[in-house]
Amino acid sequence: MMTPTQTRRQLAATIAARCEDAYSADRYASWTGCADGLLKLGLDDLAVEAVLRSKWTRWAADLSSAQYGKVPVNALIRFVTNEAHWPQQVADLRLETFGREEGGTI
Repeated sequence: MMTPTQTRRQLAATIAARCEDAYSADRYASWTGCADGLLKLGLDDLAVEAVLRSKWTRWAADLSSAQYGKVPVNALIRFVTNEAHWPQQVADLRLETFGREEGGTI
């Protein structure tokens, strides 16, 4: 959750650092940019982390024609928002990853 003095970009950097061990982190040109792009969609920090740690990042990168390590942020954002019911899919992923005990909303 963003503190009153923290910017969205700072929160994105914090989340990206927390998820730097995620499977597809090195496929993207900017892992912090991925976190920031997901925050721009209105996702909370746990939903962003759930996406960054999910297979979705691999699948999005696989669909991109970009070279390894140069996949753009928009490839992930397009993948996440591809379906009309994407907010529910993200909420389900967040719940699957962190369970009910974690607070917040997407």
